[in-house]
Amino acid sequence: MGHTAARRYLFSAVADLAAYSYPDAAGEDLDLAFDTMGWFFLFDDLFDVPEGCEADEAVDVCRQLIALVGDGTRPHPDSEPPLVTAFADIWRRTRAGMSEEWRQRAAHNWVDYLVGNLTEEIDRRTWVPQDFATRMRIGHRTLGLVPSLDLAERLGHFEIPPLVWHSSHLDSMRRAAVDAVKLINEIMSLENDDARGDPNLVHCLMRQRDCSRQEAIPMAVALVQSAVARLHEQARMIPLFSSRLGLTGTQSEKLHRYATAMLTWIRGSYDWSRSNGRYSPHTANALSPDESGQLHPTNLAPVSR
Repeated sequence: MGHTAARRYLFSAVADLAAYSYPDAAGEDLDLAFDTMGWFFLFDDLFDVPEGCEADEAVDVCRQLIALVGDGTRPHPDSEPPLVTAFADIWRRTRAGMSEEWRQRAAHNWVDYLVGNLTEEIDRRTWVPQDFATRMRIGHRTLGLVPSLDLAERLGHFEIPPLVWHSSHLDSMRRAAVDAVKLINEIMSLENDDARGDPNLVHCLMRQRDCSRQEAIPMAVALVQSAVARLHEQARMIPLFSSRLGLTGTQSEKLHRYATAMLTWIRGSYDWSRSNGRYSPHTANALSPDESGQLHPTNLAPVSR
């Protein structure tokens, strides 16, 4: 990696997000958190291509990753894109020490995230404005928080009992957490999205509520607060939930740790968004619809002389 690429990577404060989101991770676990968060940024920015262009490279990577996670297929490992090679390493380390049930669930969640990105890409090509509910529904998949919560189990060396993970109660908790983190991300990246001409949930609120930008932002903030309040209320019900299922004290404690991981992610996302250079006014002023994403390969390649 050249000096310019390194500066761009450090400017995005990827390592800071890993530290905020997994504050108890250490050693090899912390390395895995850093690598996974870094991979997310590079993969996400691969889809950010200039206006009028199609992210064919990102689509190809996405399809290779779906095959890799689905059945381990890697037709040409010696010549595959770096993002595929990097993910293969991350996926190998993430599965280490986890049960087969957890591995199958985590694989499903990764595939859902990847397919969600394909959905977002084809929708981007139609350039049809989305309503709030549609964009939020897609955002639940493309945010990557559910795989990141799977990672919280891996880094914390615990697992939610398989059947319990699929309960409506935990699903509601995850939805509240994703709502909060997604909305925080949309609010904080609004200036960047405006500069690039990208869609944003604030724009959806403006259209649906027929209101100004200044009115829509507080609405989005209120939705974040509502989502956090829902999650707190659901977390307070964990003892009753555990009792009705006849869970042991150890199993119930795992649910509390899972809830803590969600709340930590929300707070970490907020703190990171306020402190990193990626969402700074300087960055927004430098963006335009004609440019690729900040960590797109075209912006990381060494300058030829």
